Amino acid sequence: MRKRLAAVLAALVMATVAVSAPAAAAEAPGCATVTFDSVRGVYRPDSTRWEPWFDVTLKGRSKPCAPGRGAATLAITQYHVRDGATVASMSTPWQVKTSGTTSFSRTGRIEPDVAALCVSTGLTEQNGEVRARNVACVKPRRTGDDHLVTSFPAVALTDPLVTAPLSTYPTGRPPTAPVCTANCLVSPFTTYPPGAPTVTKDTPIDGPVQELSPYEQICHFISVSDMFAGPSDRNVNGFDVWMAVDTGACDENEWLTLHVVRYWADRGIVMPPWDMGQYPLEKGAQVNENTVALCITSGIRAQGNDLYGEHDECWRVTKPQPDRYRLVPISTTDPRVTKRLVSNWAVPDPDNPPGVCASCL
Repeated sequence: MRKRLAAVLAALVMATVAVSAPAAAAEAPGCATVTFDSVRGVYRPDSTRWEPWFDVTLKGRSKPCAPGRGAATLAITQYHVRDGATVASMSTPWQVKTSGTTSFSRTGRIEPDVAALCVSTGLTEQNGEVRARNVACVKPRRTGDDHLVTSFPAVALTDPLVTAPLSTYPTGRPPTAPVCTANCLVSPFTTYPPGAPTVTKDTPIDGPVQELSPYEQICHFISVSDMFAGPSDRNVNGFDVWMAVDTGACDENEWLTLHVVRYWADRGIVMPPWDMGQYPLEKGAQVNENTVALCITSGIRAQGNDLYGEHDECWRVTKPQPDRYRLVPISTTDPRVTKRLVSNWAVPDPDNPPGVCASCL
């Protein structure tokens, strides 16, 4: 199994770093002072469902060091470390004001081995190699058990990491506007095009659905070793949720049935039972934006005319930023996860039955 990315628990926080060009560079062409107002990022872990990536947004301000002597353009330079070697790439520059302050915002989905991100005023050549002329650099730092970046500390401009020669850099491309909301950095990934989104499987359907039946829990164990919530690769009315699980029945002769229940404000939407034969046991899906919590459920009980879940573990969904999600553990008796259960499985066509989705959440 491919090496899983390290995870972070602390909540996403804004990193504010003000870094100016050194005094010796103030006389050089393209001198600028750059302040990062907010830098945020999230890693998508490696799994059997998808390729890992790193989503990052850098927002800040720039102004020339002296009137009439500022940089005409700025650009983001990325430094990735692969097999002990630094791979540096500069993205398409953006236009800045020759006087006063220019606010910028750059967002991209890039490869997860990024070690530093810099704002650069241009290119310089040393010993036949092209390097970025950097004025402000930061690096992502993670601690804890989820995949959000907790801080972006500054990197010294003399650090060997950010003085490595460039592998790629723009030539002849016209600069863009200072604000760019997608695909702004050097990356093999392209986010989905705008348009009408597809719908998640917990979006209520109009046709007939399969009936739910109560069933008792059996003795079992369950452990969630890793999980992720974040933006989807698809244009969908929701977001991705993924988890890596270790589970089984105490008696190997008994059959363990697990579901995920996605809770909206007024109902719990029961998803089809897990395929327990998958290895490694990794489950993921696109989840509707109306989902406020979700639970792993190993039993369903009847109470009057309604059905309710017997849960093993539950999480509430938080959204600290418009494009950032976190799954926060909550009690299995939290009011958000004690709503009546409903089915959203379509009655199968007997002539064209659906196949089993081994990795579906």
